[in-house]
Amino acid sequence: MLDSATTEELLESLTVGVVILNQNEEFVYVNELTNKITGYSINDLENINQWFTTAYPDTDYRKKVINNFRNKVKNKESYNHILQIFDKNNEEKYIEFRIKPLKNGHIMANIIDVTEKIKRQKKIEYLSFHDELTDLYNRHYLQEELKKLNKSRQYPVSIIIGDLDNLKAINDNLGHLAGDKYIKKAANIIKSLLRNEDIIARVGGDEFVITLPNTTKKTASSITKRIREKFELENKKSDKSIKFDISLGISTAKNKKNDLINCYHLADQNMYKNKNKKN
Repeated sequence: MLDSATTEELLESLTVGVVILNQNEEFVYVNELTNKITGYSINDLENINQWFTTAYPDTDYRKKVINNFRNKVKNKESYNHILQIFDKNNEEKYIEFRIKPLKNGHIMANIIDVTEKIKRQKKIEYLSFHDELTDLYNRHYLQEELKKLNKSRQYPVSIIIGDLDNLKAINDNLGHLAGDKYIKKAANIIKSLLRNEDIIARVGGDEFVITLPNTTKKTASSITKRIREKFELENKKSDKSIKFDISLGISTAKNKKNDLINCYHLADQNMYKNKNKKN
């Protein structure tokens, strides 16, 4: 049997945070690593309810955490889970909790900071569906969205395809940093003219695709008009010799009989027709 001093020394040497609650759910031990991870020491918190209130400010989320904890403790079950918490400095963190009921009725929790791991995972997940330069959706996300829209009741669905004019000239004459600014400016202009339910994706170096659920061809045409007007306004404010412009094409699927992939190709064809008229 280890004495209390040896036990505490052992707990402090662990590479995980350790918290022990008594049968009244009062904190009886909090090691130094827990203090470093959460900002809280044993002097800051009297019981588990105080922890729940401070670490989980969102009421609905807190209720789920508490209910899960109470059920597991009641059934004397060990369990692991990762939760989003806010530490003493109100900084968002992701913590892995490993909860284990002890034979004497106490509850021990191991605490591991997995914030950086979760952030990396979220970044990878975000980039799998987003374009890194513009933060718009990418081709992969667009393909998934078209599949969903094909099965939806949000018809008519209009698709607008936009292809930036003069991007190569800007890259060649002003450099790729200028080209990137050109792309980002175009993305911001288009996005500012769309509704929340509309989707805009960058699918190529200079190509954007917009999906407009519950949108007639007439409404889609008015959107393309506003996009062109906004681009023209930017040209008037700029002193650059290379024109800031975009070629646009529209196609509308009136109902489910009109396949959205075909609609996409028609919009693409219409865009190239309009681009060729400028040459």
